Amino acid sequence: MKKKIIWVLVSCLMVLSLVLASCAPAAPPEQKPAPPVTEKPATPEEKPATPKEEAKGPEMVKVRLQKTDGTWVEKMVEKPRYGGELTLISSSPLGFDPNFATHTVHCYSLLITNETLLVGDWAKSAAGTGEASWLYYIFPRLDCLKGSLAESWEVPDSQTIIFHIRKGVHFHNKPPTNGREMTADDVVFSFQRQWEAPTTVLVPFDNYMESIAAPDKWTVVFKTKPGMAGSVFESVTMGSGHVLPRDAVEQYGNLSDWRNSCGTGPYMLVDYVNGSSLTFKRNPNYWGKDPIHPENTLPYLDGMKWVNIPDASTQLAALRTAKIDFIGGITEASTVSWEQANSLMKTNPELKYLSYPLGAGEAMYMRQDKPGLPFHDVRVRQALSMAIDRQSIVDLYYGGNAVAFAWPVMPIPEYADIFIPLEELPENIREIYEYHPDKAKQLLAEAGYPDGFKTKIVCLNTNVDMLSIIKDYWAKVDIDLTLDVREYAVQRSITLGGKTEEMCTGTVVPTSALGFSRFKVGSITNQSMINDARINEAIATCDAAAIVDETKRRQTFKDILPYMLEQCYVLAFPTPKVYHFWQPWVKSFNGEMVVGQWGVNRNFVDYIWVDQELKREMTGR
Repeated sequence: MKKKIIWVLVSCLMVLSLVLASCAPAAPPEQKPAPPVTEKPATPEEKPATPKEEAKGPEMVKVRLQKTDGTWVEKMVEKPRYGGELTLISSSPLGFDPNFATHTVHCYSLLITNETLLVGDWAKSAAGTGEASWLYYIFPRLDCLKGSLAESWEVPDSQTIIFHIRKGVHFHNKPPTNGREMTADDVVFSFQRQWEAPTTVLVPFDNYMESIAAPDKWTVVFKTKPGMAGSVFESVTMGSGHVLPRDAVEQYGNLSDWRNSCGTGPYMLVDYVNGSSLTFKRNPNYWGKDPIHPENTLPYLDGMKWVNIPDASTQLAALRTAKIDFIGGITEASTVSWEQANSLMKTNPELKYLSYPLGAGEAMYMRQDKPGLPFHDVRVRQALSMAIDRQSIVDLYYGGNAVAFAWPVMPIPEYADIFIPLEELPENIREIYEYHPDKAKQLLAEAGYPDGFKTKIVCLNTNVDMLSIIKDYWAKVDIDLTLDVREYAVQRSITLGGKTEEMCTGTVVPTSALGFSRFKVGSITNQSMINDARINEAIATCDAAAIVDETKRRQTFKDILPYMLEQCYVLAFPTPKVYHFWQPWVKSFNGEMVVGQWGVNRNFVDYIWVDQELKREMTGR
């Protein structure tokens, strides 16, 4: 949990002024003419409008959107308007070419200058039907995806994925590509190049793939090894599969120089100051349409500036004084903590915000491959869970800003069909995650530990506060827990290397529920060393059904979920909530970050717009 910050506004603004002063772009952003506005002529009876009366409020339009279940949602929304700029916080990217960085998400500019084969459907966001939160690194339901560079796709058999490439998509108009049309050849080239790179984050070609080919100008065929179609599909469609122009890469050798940035995306990188800022302008020849307002060509903004403001107090000061338009991110380090949020709500009640649980948390793992340990008995594991008052931790430690029950699947729209609320579980499972110390002592006695036992947990310094609370709870049922605090590198070497003696802390990612990453035999994240036949069978079924039979995959997970909860192989801490804040003039926005998965982080900027009149009214600029 983030520590409370004490900010001094005057000094923060001085630092911020120096940062923003160095952010001037190399060339002024291209201006897009505002669309014509049709005004209703005054009738003879109407009086001339005074300046105050001219502010008529937002223009509302009705939209009608179909949900994945076939039903329709009708709502009144503000009519988007073009123009204006957005200023966001961003650290300096680690590169501009995915072949020379540890992950595409570290090549921040690539996320909006270049595109993937598929993307999340913005019409399923809170601005539309509300079926997807678009807040997490999560591979969504297939019916929440839509074509991007691939207009459509098909899976004719369990080893073949065919993508039909969209026609009429052009690269940015700059040498040597000069705005030419993107084709299947660019797609094949981009993936083959990334697979061959020593830093590739795509699935290993030799382990997963048979071939990739373009039989014609508008078709790409992936042939996978048996059982690997699902992993390949998730990786290449959105994870890191950004398409680059072949001719530009061949001319320059690579695209590591930001000046050679070129893609098909809605924005073009026009300036970069290392350690200071990135400046983008609107791609005037972008192909994309707004899924909620299909008559509108994207994007709405004239441009953006991403500024580097490392200091947290300076970031908050920038938001308070409207020097930036949004603050938030995917990781806990880039979000606003609930303590900071309480302060912002008091000083700047005009700000919009979203509160949501983190997509990753911390948990306790217990070795299952050592029969001599008490954790080998399910009754002991259940007793340890019952001895923790999770709701009190939520209320007292987090001030109510946490979720007590969010593992191994999160209660989010993307998982609405597979998440089972605690109150809907059978009573014998539900009580495992409630506070029942007397029942816990009974189970320990039945398991042969009437006087409890001693154990230790290898942990990080950041875990100490939470583990101290749990240590006190367990002491009430005669469990003596010792905290073995290690430095990060040492602790991770022990836990991920399978060297834990009894217990350890580690991360859990309930947004990756369908991947079973903490349960798979042989996975380094399976730190409890789980090897459960029933769970293994469910994993095999889900993996085989990925993209081939999505309904079967998700139902299989839901069916095995009560059993996984009953076994208590992993004891997750309550999941803290964090916040996104944004200025009231940022419209069609509800805090979304990742409209898709992994490599499409930050692409929410494709769909939002700025109410420039409201901004001038509130700030005078």
